[in-house]
This record gives sequence, C-alpha cells and structure tokens, in this order.
Amino acid sequence: MARRSEPDPLAEKVGARIRALREATGLTLEQLAYSCDFSKGQLSTIERGLAVPTASTLNTLAEGLGVLPLDLLTFPDDGPRERLVNLTRYLSKTEMEAVLALLRHRAPQSA
Repeated sequence: MARRSEPDPLAEKVGARIRALREATGLTLEQLAYSCDFSKGQLSTIERGLAVPTASTLNTLAEGLGVLPLDLLTFPDDGPRERLVNLTRYLSKTEMEAVLALLRHRAPQSA
C-alpha cells in the first residue's frame, strides 16, 4: 500500500466508510488497528484515503469490524440499492431469508 500525499477519491470514500463502521461498532482506531495487526498510522492513512487498500487489507478490516468485505464498499448515500444493501447488515438470518424469498418472487425469471 503506497502512501499518497493527496487522497485518492475512491480510497477516501472507502476510508470514510471504514471509519463510519468502526465508530458505529464503538471501536477506537487503536482497537481496530490492534485486532487487524496494523499500526494506528496504517489504519489512519487508510481512513483518510491516503492509501489504496488491497483486497487482502479490506478482508482483514472487514473481519476486524465483524462485517463482510462488501460492507466496506457499499456507500448508503449513493442510492436506494446501496441503502438496501446496508440495511441488510442488521437482519437476522431468518429475516434475510424472507427478504430473499420476496426478491426472488419479484425478480425476472432469468435472474
């Protein structure tokens, strides 16, 4: 992960999402960094968009946050589909199955 002097636009968006999820789970920068075996500086650099995280780094962060890697790349403010995906994080397995059944019923046959 090369460090930049100016934030990369997508990395900045991903970093803000990581920060929001970290804060929503009540973790400090230090706690998440420790659980992911990163330094606080590395995590801070990612959260500020000054480093473009690899797929492996995103997976490690997702595990540390207790979310799926998809959740790090879903930006709820981007639109209704993104908001829907974000809301699924709060569903139980039973609720998720009910939503899937509803969506399957509404989806075109080829989907």
